[in-house]
Amino acid sequence: MIKTIIFDWKRTLYDPDQKTLIAGAKNLLEFIKSKNIPMVLIGKGGDEMDEAVSRLGVKGYFKKIIFAEGMKDPRMFMPYISGDDSKKTLFIGDRVRSELEIGKKLGVTTIWVKQGKFALEEPLNKDQKPKYTVSNLTDCRLLLQNLF
Repeated sequence: MIKTIIFDWKRTLYDPDQKTLIAGAKNLLEFIKSKNIPMVLIGKGGDEMDEAVSRLGVKGYFKKIIFAEGMKDPRMFMPYISGDDSKKTLFIGDRVRSELEIGKKLGVTTIWVKQGKFALEEPLNKDQKPKYTVSNLTDCRLLLQNLF
């Protein structure tokens, strides 16, 4: 049973170039919400990212939203990982050499949404290799349906 889902923001749910949600994002969030699984949003950025979350109407889906400048610190994720059974936490992101590597090192189950700018960025080592790979958010929803 999945206890928590942690999402990366930029290029996973949000297109920073178009300043819109990525296709399938709202549908995916609605689906997870219907299963009563808490979601956390973690990403790089400042007030402009928080404003985008509000403007796009997705703030209410998340129990916690954290934006920080610079590289993501693994300690940001710790409060949202399900205790001793970290595999009950999912981390969904678009970049294997960044957020998914952090998730893997923390022992959570990782899902790579292999789309957009970093779709061709292949894992360089076992810590970057995700448990699951999907090509878009619609496929991510289908995967989650099978995992729940």
